[in-house]
Amino acid sequence: MRKNKRKSNNVDTLIADGTCINGDMSFSGALFVDGEINGEVKGDIEKQSVLSIGVHGKIKGNISTPFAVIFGQVDGDVYVTEKIDLKPGAKINGDLYYKVIEMNAGAEVNGKMVVVGDPKALEHKAEEAQVENSANRDDENHQESVEAEPVKA
Repeated sequence: MRKNKRKSNNVDTLIADGTCINGDMSFSGALFVDGEINGEVKGDIEKQSVLSIGVHGKIKGNISTPFAVIFGQVDGDVYVTEKIDLKPGAKINGDLYYKVIEMNAGAEVNGKMVVVGDPKALEHKAEEAQVENSANRDDENHQESVEAEPVKA
């Protein structure tokens, strides 16, 4: 017998159009929301959970998950530790924190977009910016002192 080694795109949990959940929710695996959730939604980081929000889907609350694919609407902050894919028509009314983003034309984020990643990489960038700012200030100070000296004839 031959085994099929193809990756499965199965949905573990489905919240269908017309369904409304009031309260916080935690999940592992794959969650597809085409209904409405009023509360915080948390995906299991260790199990590499995936949250998908369909075109009719709406979440009113903060989201925290490793992966997200959004077609619908989110009213709250979104924290994605790995990758988020914003499809046409996706709408986030809140801040978005992500490591990798794919954003299609027609998607919108009404809030801050913040890249989060390896803390060491971010520290290195901060150090480079400080050195660059310091060098720019030295140049400005040098120019000011040259311009301020009286001209001797």
